[in-house]
Amino acid sequence: MELTTLESILSLKESSQVEYKKAKNEFPKDAWKSYSAFANTAGGYLILGISEDEHKNPILTGVKDAEKIISDFCSTLADRSKISLNIIDNNDINTRIIEDKTIIIIHIKEASITDKPIYLNNNIAHTYIRLHSQDHLVDKQQLSAILRNQSSQLDYELLPNYDLSDLDIDSINSYKVMLSKRYPSLNYSEMDNQNFLESIGVFRKNRNTNTMNLTIAGLLFFGKYNAILDRFPHYHVDFFDKRGNSQRWSYRIEAGNLDFPDLNLFNYYRLVSEKLLLSIDRDFELDEYTIRKNPTDLTIALREAFVNMIIHADYFLNTSALITEIHEPYYIFINPGIMKIPVEEFFTGGARSLVRNPLLVNLFTRMGASEHAGSGSKKIIDVVVKNRFKAPELESNLEKTYLKLWIAEPMLDTSNLKEDEKRVYIFICNPPDANKSTIKFTKKEIANAHPDISSARLTRILNKLAEQNLILKMGANKNRTYVKPISSIEMIHHLGETYDIIKHIFYKDKSDS
Repeated sequence: MELTTLESILSLKESSQVEYKKAKNEFPKDAWKSYSAFANTAGGYLILGISEDEHKNPILTGVKDAEKIISDFCSTLADRSKISLNIIDNNDINTRIIEDKTIIIIHIKEASITDKPIYLNNNIAHTYIRLHSQDHLVDKQQLSAILRNQSSQLDYELLPNYDLSDLDIDSINSYKVMLSKRYPSLNYSEMDNQNFLESIGVFRKNRNTNTMNLTIAGLLFFGKYNAILDRFPHYHVDFFDKRGNSQRWSYRIEAGNLDFPDLNLFNYYRLVSEKLLLSIDRDFELDEYTIRKNPTDLTIALREAFVNMIIHADYFLNTSALITEIHEPYYIFINPGIMKIPVEEFFTGGARSLVRNPLLVNLFTRMGASEHAGSGSKKIIDVVVKNRFKAPELESNLEKTYLKLWIAEPMLDTSNLKEDEKRVYIFICNPPDANKSTIKFTKKEIANAHPDISSARLTRILNKLAEQNLILKMGANKNRTYVKPISSIEMIHHLGETYDIIKHIFYKDKSDS
């Protein structure tokens, strides 16, 4: 955070990632709530030496003894009876002198999913999260969600009071047929349903009772609707096709609807997957700021987004249903629960494998609907970059994860361009060969495609487009080519390759030490 001038201080606003305190003589006791809240949410900055006037505007007041305040802060961080974990290092604490006044800037990173919750006073109930510009004490459900996120085997839990009669036989038989075709040597078709389900881990041995018990994953994947509700009263899956001019939706698949009995996760996947696939080759209306693209590998992106939503959901929460929506020109996927990786890591395409429901992952992988954990986000971003789609919109908090996957390309404002200028711009930015993410054109190639535009006029057009950042000039003189500017998502994707290298070196160094 760059706070080097009085103007930058005066423009400061408290937010979900910024908190400031007066802290004239000592580290404020109530600032520890912000430490916990930032660490448990998305990280943030705690700035000491700034107070507020009666209108909530920041005032630079400075701290009296920065070294003492920092020393006291670090001493408390080391006291496990006060703070459950120290996630601060030396690089996270900085001082600035502005107008002869000293401020302290403390960067509080988001804690890893396995280190949360960060709590105070040796009492896990004193756990805080950041909502907008306020620190809030977690409620019982939020704390339970944070603790569940530490588990990597959530769906292995055994259900002693459930048996084969709680499962939908049609779902089991359909799944068995799928696996028999994929793995004929395993003789699944010759097994009865109980043995089949035991062989794929849906029923597992309870070592305390020496009996075979149904798993949570098995209930969610194959269960009858009412049996699922007995264990998960808030279970709900939904699908909407919201294309067209209708105020509501043109088609819906909904748990609890008599048209879709026993809508377990397997049946939900089969029904909705069909609708998603049918939606790929479609015409839709676009506004003036988007360009329709012929999708390449869109099936892959939709499959990964849809399966990721199902396998990473926290089914113990009552904050959201599983929801899939088709709009024009985008798709929406919503699931209960926070992502177990940072949002930034999703966009680099280098997501680590942090699984919430490994048995569900296994069941989808067996049927060919998912590959190894951690690859989904990379495939989605690869498709976005390849097609130059608008960047996906992703939000994730304790309550839910929301992904909007665009299948159209944002177009810059070209309202000030003349007709021939627009034709050249569209040719460069939306070329006939759209299978390549980056296509360079020489002036001669552009001229051949526009024989009615003179050489001198084409030079002026290309210069104007470059000056307005609508295209990029690459090279000089005879080697010059023209190309569409790289999008932000492409930039992030390319940076992700560097990220993967750095991450590999970092973890290798850690393992060697």
